[in-house]
Amino acid sequence: MTLSAIIIVLISALAHAGWNLFGKKVSPSAAFFWHSTLWSVVITLPVLVWYSGMLVGLDARLWWLVALSGLFQASYLSFLAAAYRHGELSVVYPLARSSPLLILLVGAIFLGTAERITVPAVFGIVMIVAGCVVLPMQRFRDFSLNNYRNLATLFALLTAASTAGYSIVDDAATSHMRDLLQGHWLDGEVALVFVILQAGATVLWLSLGLSLQAAERQHWRRMWASWPSTMAAGTLMLGTYALVVWAMAYVEDVSYVVAFRQISIPMGVAMGWYFLGEKLHPPKLLGVAVILAGLLLVVLG
Repeated sequence: MTLSAIIIVLISALAHAGWNLFGKKVSPSAAFFWHSTLWSVVITLPVLVWYSGMLVGLDARLWWLVALSGLFQASYLSFLAAAYRHGELSVVYPLARSSPLLILLVGAIFLGTAERITVPAVFGIVMIVAGCVVLPMQRFRDFSLNNYRNLATLFALLTAASTAGYSIVDDAATSHMRDLLQGHWLDGEVALVFVILQAGATVLWLSLGLSLQAAERQHWRRMWASWPSTMAAGTLMLGTYALVVWAMAYVEDVSYVVAFRQISIPMGVAMGWYFLGEKLHPPKLLGVAVILAGLLLVVLG
């Protein structure tokens, strides 16, 4: 990974762990993320007006990719909210964040792009996922598949699948977008505009989901009173992913960015301990150490 990509992803990871803390502490629900995503769109509308000339150059394929990305993002937020309702931040967050690595690694093999990923990076990815598997345990002797046979794990894995989905789509979409614009705009500008468009599509998909759930609709109405928290979360959500999409332009394979984003896992564990009073059991500490070692291999790779 280049130094530019490392710095961009580090800033993004801190912001990502921050808005997950908001989502867990305030109200883990699809309604919360609907409000947050809407704020991210409203706040950045002037940006779309400023870059209206960029939008004119986009084709139908790009708009279909935006819609597909929004669907994956809406699924990601909905499953993440469900996972947080059934589990701790310091357990759900690592599982949801690390599992896409294996999906992307397998995908790279089938897509014929695996040669772009070095051997140290592959070992690093495996270590990151292994560290996350250890995290849910309170004691080493308690290791059992039963620890993972629960709704929190199920929703965390569905979250992970959605993450892998939008990561692949977004990499393809922004690459296509840069080709269409033929270098007339900076990579950071392209990333920002794409993420705003994705957020708009996400709101539409989330709206469809909320319309089918009476309990979420009631919660949606109550969430208007929590606008400071949803606005803060929405700002962090859009900013953090704009940085990630930007970083994709500096790596050989999207797996590198998705892997290094897992630096947010130790951050999430620390925030869960400090702000939410979640306990740091020995397996959780070991898991964090293994994850950090895996991240080092990814960076060196």
